[in-house]
Amino acid sequence: MKFVKKLKRIIPVVLLILLCVSFSTLGASAFDSNDYGGGGGGWDSGSSWDSDSDWGGGGGGGGDIGPGEFVGVLVIFAFFIFIAWIASRVKKKREAKAGVARPSSYQGLGIQLPDRTAEIEYYIKVHDPNFSASDFISFVKRMYIDIQLAWCKRDMTPVRALLHDNLYDATTRQVNEKIEQGVVYHYESMVVNTAYLTSYAKDAQFEYLTVYLNARMIDWQEDEKTGKILRGDKTTRWDLRYKMKFMRTAGVQTKEENGIPTGVNCPNCGAPLDMASSAKCTYCGAVVTTGQYSWVLSDFGTVRNDTVDEGIRIQ
Repeated sequence: MKFVKKLKRIIPVVLLILLCVSFSTLGASAFDSNDYGGGGGGWDSGSSWDSDSDWGGGGGGGGDIGPGEFVGVLVIFAFFIFIAWIASRVKKKREAKAGVARPSSYQGLGIQLPDRTAEIEYYIKVHDPNFSASDFISFVKRMYIDIQLAWCKRDMTPVRALLHDNLYDATTRQVNEKIEQGVVYHYESMVVNTAYLTSYAKDAQFEYLTVYLNARMIDWQEDEKTGKILRGDKTTRWDLRYKMKFMRTAGVQTKEENGIPTGVNCPNCGAPLDMASSAKCTYCGAVVTTGQYSWVLSDFGTVRNDTVDEGIRIQ
């Protein structure tokens, strides 16, 4: 960031010149009515610019700000804003060029979900010896990309068999709202950096397996008719953290020949699935989106300040 550092060195010099130029046009009373030194204040950019404002500290006179003083302060204020804007633009472009990702301000950056992959795999293998944590994580990474692409295309049909009925219905409603609003999402340069098993729960009826996933992408929203960018931009890479919760019926075991769900074939009989249906196999009649035969995604969201580490809970 050499350019930004140079700006920081140049700013004081230019400000000094501007101060000299501004105050050379003022009378002696200007210095009497403003105290730039120590007492307790100095220039506050948040102050209101009214005729009664005293932007001095604690000493000096108490006269009103004259026209010349007002112009001088306004010039300095505008210069600060301009330099800050230039520095921000330069920094943003350099980060985009270097592939630096910015954390999303909507996420709980202080929340850390622990990596319990080995421990969770051990507990699952007790009743499901064919389960593989590495295979499942690889599946989740591919699944994440597929879900995001389906969201951008505003058609969740390709991932229908991977989502629990409730999650699919809720997501479809959201997609329909975006279609009505004419909003199109764009995700580019998607990369999954990290994924691991973070929590696990098992009761008499179901198993719940939660995956922590960290991804980076360029994200913006566009008006379908005008092509105008509504939010985001085409250069900023965002660093995003997700919590993806899967479920399946207790007692279901991973098939050795098909260790992870594919979303294309029925996990019960292996027949191809018709994604346009309600994810019900036309060959064996199995409804594959309830978790009865294999893992399905039941909850999907970003890590936030209220995100709770659920740990390992086995009944």
